[in-house]
Amino acid sequence: IYNYLTHFDSRPYYSNSETVASIDTQFHGGENIIFYGVPGSGKSYYIEQHYSVNENNSMRVVFHPDYTYSDFVGQILPKIVKGENGSEDKLKYEFIPGPFTKILKKANDNPEQQFYLIIEELNRGNAPAIFGEIFQLLDRNESGESKYSITNAEIADIVFENTETPIKIPANLSILATMNTSDQNVFTMDTAFQRRWIMVHIPNKFESPQAEQKIADSEITWKAFAETVNKKLAEISGELTSTEDKSLGAYFARKEDFEDRSRFAEKVLKYLWDDAFKMERPAIFKASFNTLSSVIETFEDTKIENPLNEVLDDNIYAKMKEASTIQEQVQSVEE
Repeated sequence: IYNYLTHFDSRPYYSNSETVASIDTQFHGGENIIFYGVPGSGKSYYIEQHYSVNENNSMRVVFHPDYTYSDFVGQILPKIVKGENGSEDKLKYEFIPGPFTKILKKANDNPEQQFYLIIEELNRGNAPAIFGEIFQLLDRNESGESKYSITNAEIADIVFENTETPIKIPANLSILATMNTSDQNVFTMDTAFQRRWIMVHIPNKFESPQAEQKIADSEITWKAFAETVNKKLAEISGELTSTEDKSLGAYFARKEDFEDRSRFAEKVLKYLWDDAFKMERPAIFKASFNTLSSVIETFEDTKIENPLNEVLDDNIYAKMKEASTIQEQVQSVEE
């Protein structure tokens, strides 16, 4: 996959991974890269850590089911122009550039600087339709510039102030996208679209300080909780679905969620009940619970000293406790 995926990441978070290669952020020419993994695995964080992204050299967009080509590239909209010297106001139609056109202009105006278009949740929208004829520009030559050009008078007028100039993605503009594996069926991307991107998997590694955080009024660490849940999810999924589709990511919840019973219940337990274990709730929760409200109310009851033990299946809780103990022992040895 080209020479910029040549050595493994040395950061602690990914230090044991053989899946993610470190992407050299020095200028090599434009790239189209999709970073994919389970929700909360740190895809956006990875981009922030490995690319010199700032407000001046990047533009960030989020795809969703209602996002369109016009939102992405630009659209012609009416504008009221005030008349001069007492004349009447006039209605004028003007092309308003979208994020793609704006970052394209910046890149063309500053050829010695690297620019990034960051697309979050790429397959939450109909990506091929959103890109439209820009799809053709994703093919790049060895320098990183588009192999082929397109004709678009509105874009050319904004970027070059000349409607006849052919449009290409320059070598100093990279497109970085993120994609959740759990959203793989929202909008399926065809092979023709995918092959124009480098696919980089971000593994779900519980190696950050957050992994040691204990969950509200319990001795269970976030790492022990999430990894036990993910193993059980993989076990019951079998061959029916991808084992990673509903997994808990290392950054699925934040420090504040672990410290507050209500926040943890609403964010994590609700997700497990409504989504991850929707068809197999007794696999994770005590069989006595028939509704989500009863789970949440029990977990939030301050009279209960250990809320996780009250709502989770006994075997699941025992595995979490064992994993937490082993985790603490390992940490003690390392210290």
